[in-house]
This record gives sequence, structure tokens and C-alpha cells, in this order.
Amino acid sequence: MSDLVASFFIEPVLSDDETTVSLRASARLVNEAGFSPISLKPILDLIGQRGFGRFRINEEKIEEIILALTEELGQIDTSTEVKNFVIETDGIAEAIDATAEVDVAKDQLEASLNITPAEGGKHLLLAAAEQLLEENKVTYGVDKQKLDNLLSEAQRATDGGVCSAVVAFALMPVAGIDSQFIPLVMTANERILKPKILEDGSVDMHDLGELPTVAKNVPVMRREPATKGEKGINVNWEFLAPDPGIEFEFKLGKGTIVSSEDSNILLSLIAGQPNLTERGMKVDDAVAVKAVDLHTGNINLDANLMVKGDIAEGMKVRCKGDITVGGVIESADVRAKGNIIVGKGIIGRTTHPSSKGRKYTVYVQAKGSISAAFASYAKLQAVGDINMIEQLLHCNVSSKGKVVVGNDKTLGSQIVGGITKAYDSIESDIFGSSAGVITQLDLSGTFQVKYYEVACNRSILDGTIDLLDKRRDDYSLAMNLSMSGDKTVDIDALKSELYSLEKKIDELEKQGDMLVAECSKLCKGLAVKAKKTIQPNVMVRIGFSKLKTSRKLRSGDLYYDDGKISYNPHT
Repeated sequence: MSDLVASFFIEPVLSDDETTVSLRASARLVNEAGFSPISLKPILDLIGQRGFGRFRINEEKIEEIILALTEELGQIDTSTEVKNFVIETDGIAEAIDATAEVDVAKDQLEASLNITPAEGGKHLLLAAAEQLLEENKVTYGVDKQKLDNLLSEAQRATDGGVCSAVVAFALMPVAGIDSQFIPLVMTANERILKPKILEDGSVDMHDLGELPTVAKNVPVMRREPATKGEKGINVNWEFLAPDPGIEFEFKLGKGTIVSSEDSNILLSLIAGQPNLTERGMKVDDAVAVKAVDLHTGNINLDANLMVKGDIAEGMKVRCKGDITVGGVIESADVRAKGNIIVGKGIIGRTTHPSSKGRKYTVYVQAKGSISAAFASYAKLQAVGDINMIEQLLHCNVSSKGKVVVGNDKTLGSQIVGGITKAYDSIESDIFGSSAGVITQLDLSGTFQVKYYEVACNRSILDGTIDLLDKRRDDYSLAMNLSMSGDKTVDIDALKSELYSLEKKIDELEKQGDMLVAECSKLCKGLAVKAKKTIQPNVMVRIGFSKLKTSRKLRSGDLYYDDGKISYNPHT
């Protein structure tokens, strides 16, 4: 057959209902040059050219017709014969309509539509998609835009993959609000945070009004009852019950009582100073003085102290409750087991120019929090937070909570000079000064406590390991003595001690890993937060990591990151 040449004519034929394509192939065998064997790819190209490229192609059928042509040619045994023949097969390509299924989440909070795109057949239209959703009981929360987008995506798809999207969403229930407790009188802390606003819009920090007190039998707090919340609706149009708010009762503080006429009103039992508590308020007996000076002498009280004016230089004040000062504390020693609230400022001097030998003439210590407008050249210590409205200037500050200078409305609050220590965070508008005054910020307190626990654990672990090694030597010696007939050593007791030591070491190692993880976690939560700028020469310590700023930084956070202190600017 080497002298023969086959010429082919292949044509895809669409059925009358336009759903399937058949393939008709004819061949003519002549004695001419230029014969090329037929293959799959030219046929696939031809099907695409005829507009059937998106149909589902059955390549096996096409391979069958190629094989049939080849066999037909193989049966011709004479080079002079000219032969024409036609081979036809059905179903080499089929038009497939798009199909879809609805997937409703188990909780019925959303529903997805999964579309297998059409292959030459009919696309899924909006009306059919909506009907399919309805048949699957998806009758609420259908997003028409998302549904349109999905249908368009399926019509454009050419890769044969399934197109999916969430097209229906539940209306989530709104949880009820827990009981709310609303103060009806001003407390001393609120007074500090609400200075007098002048006619020109400026704030007068020197005029804070009268110290807050209440008379007997007046409403001091109102309770707003818990709400039930609002129902939701799932995609099957079934109502979802909300979580109701929790109904809390008043926590009665000293000097308060629930009104007999209205259980949502808290009344004062005595005249005194109102202070917020958890879910309530207390009214404390308060000793009120105009000022603490040479006329009053030093004060030591088992009650709250309200000072309308100043605490003068050289005075000592001790109080088992809260101290509220309307004016300033100037070069005095003031300590309270509660909170200390200063209307104006805390002012002192230093007795030594160097930071190492520096002593301050004013010392303010609170087991609770310290709040003031500003502090300069002062030593401040608090178990709770320390809050300043304006400035901390060249102070020695220590808080087991956080130190915050400024509030949501300030843009110029600053910490300049001195050393500020906190266990949580240190926040201000500005840190340092343009003059480059060294300003130290220390957030290593909690870390050092935890690191000391790590070191103690390590020391105990090392000692236990040394003891275990010694007892193992003792056990080996005892076994040798036992084998030689000497039974003076209690081998069972040694085995029991070895087991106990091994168990203790395992526990210490686990505890050590936990403490190290806690150290790392503590450092990650610590940050110096600047709302405006961080000036040069600000020295920051977090854990054992240190950083000294060499240039001005815009608003951002200095935080612990993988063994070093990093800077993250605010956007």
C-alpha cells in the first residue's frame, strides 16, 4: 500500500434537536503523492471551528472512527484500485445543560448554590435558580446580586469546574443587653475628667467645681433592666431565638439601699462621698477639710478624706479610704489604701541633680489608682492605673496596671524625662521632647516576676537532676552489694525514690516550659503607645529587650517582637 494515497473529508453534523453531534468521514484512495495519516487533534480543531467547542466531546468515539478508517484502508490490496467509502458515527459531542444543587448549612444560617456550567447546552437562568432555592426551602435572605454574579460566572466558565457561592444568609438574632447601671450623681473621678469648658471653647483645668457629695436618701444610681434581644430568621424562614440579656441585681455598697418604691433605683443611706463599685455605688463617710496645712496638721484617717483646697508642702496624709483633693499636692507625703484623685496637679522638687541619687519632695502612693491633671518632679506609686490629663514631667512613676497620659480629646499630653514603669501599657500623645531629654519607659515588671519564677524552677530542676544522678549511682552500688550477698541496703526504697525523682523532674520540665511560654506571652501583650510622636532619646525596656530612639517617630507602638523591640506606625 506504499504507492497509494488516501484523501479524507471529515464533517461534524449537528442533530435536528441540536443536542448531539455526529461525525461523517469519507476517504478516497488514489495513486497520488502527498498522503498524511489522520489523527485526533485535527478533528478536535475542526469541531471547534464548526462552533461545537463547548459541547462535551467523546474522544473515544472519535478514536473509533479513526481506527475504522485505518482498518478500511488496510483491506485494499492493489495499487491500481481507486476506492471511495464513507464511515459515520453518532455521539462524538453532546450539548449538556447546566445543572445545579443547593447546599444548606446544618445550622441553616446560610445556603450555597453549586452550578455545573453548561457544555454547549442551556445555561441556568435566574428564574430557574430561584425556583431551585425555593424547592430546597431556601425562602429567606437570598441575595439577588450574589445570585446574578454566580449565574454570570457559570455562563463564562470554560474550565469545566463547579461554580459555587453563598447566595442566602440568615438574619442573625440580636442578643439582649445585660442590666445596665447608670450613675445619677457625679463621682470624684468624673469630676477630674469633666473640667469646666469656657465660652471660647477652651478647658479650664483649674476650675473643676465643687467636690462631689450627696445628701441622705437621694437616688445615686438607676438600673436599666436586661433586654430580651431581637429574633433572627434562618434561610428556611424559621425564627431564631436570641440570647436574652442577663438580669443583674444591685450589689449594695456601704451607705446605699434599694428604693422600696422602685427596685431599679439605688438610694443613699447617708450623706457622704459617692464612689462607683461593680454593679452599684457606695457612699462613704468622708472627712472634709478646706486644706491640709499647718492649721490641720498631719492627717491619719480610717475613712475617706475630701480636701477642697491643697495639701501643702511638708504635710503627711494617711488614709484607709480614698483621698480626693480639689487643688494640688505640693511637696507632701500622701498615701491611701484606696484611690487618690487630685483635681489640679502634683508638684514637687528634686533634692539631687543625678538620676541615681535623685529624691523627690512629693510622694503619692495608692493601693488603688492615682488620677490628676498633671505631675512634675514627683514620685508616684499605684497598684492600679495612673492617669494624667496633661503631663508627667521628670517623675518616678510605678504602676502595676497601666500609665495613661491624655485622653481621647488631647493631642499634646506628654511624658518627658524621669522613669515610668507599668505592668500593662504606657500611653501618651507625646513621649520625650524635641530637646532630647532622656525619657525612660519600663514595661519589664510582670516579665521580671515571671522570669524569676523561671529561674527558680530551673534551679530546683538542676538540683533534682543532680540528686537523681547520685541516687542512680547509689542504686548501681546497692545492686552490686546485693549480688555479693551484702543486704544492708534497702534496694526497694532506692527504686521508689528514683521513681519519685524522675516523676518530679518531668513535672518541673513541664512547669518550666509553661513558665517560658507565659514569659513570651506577657512580652507580646506589652506596648508603648504614642498617639502623636516619639522624640529622640526615649529609652524603652520590655522584658530584657531595650531600645533607644535616635530619631523622631510619628504616632505608633513600640512592642516586643521575637526577642527585640519593634516599631509599628499607626495608619
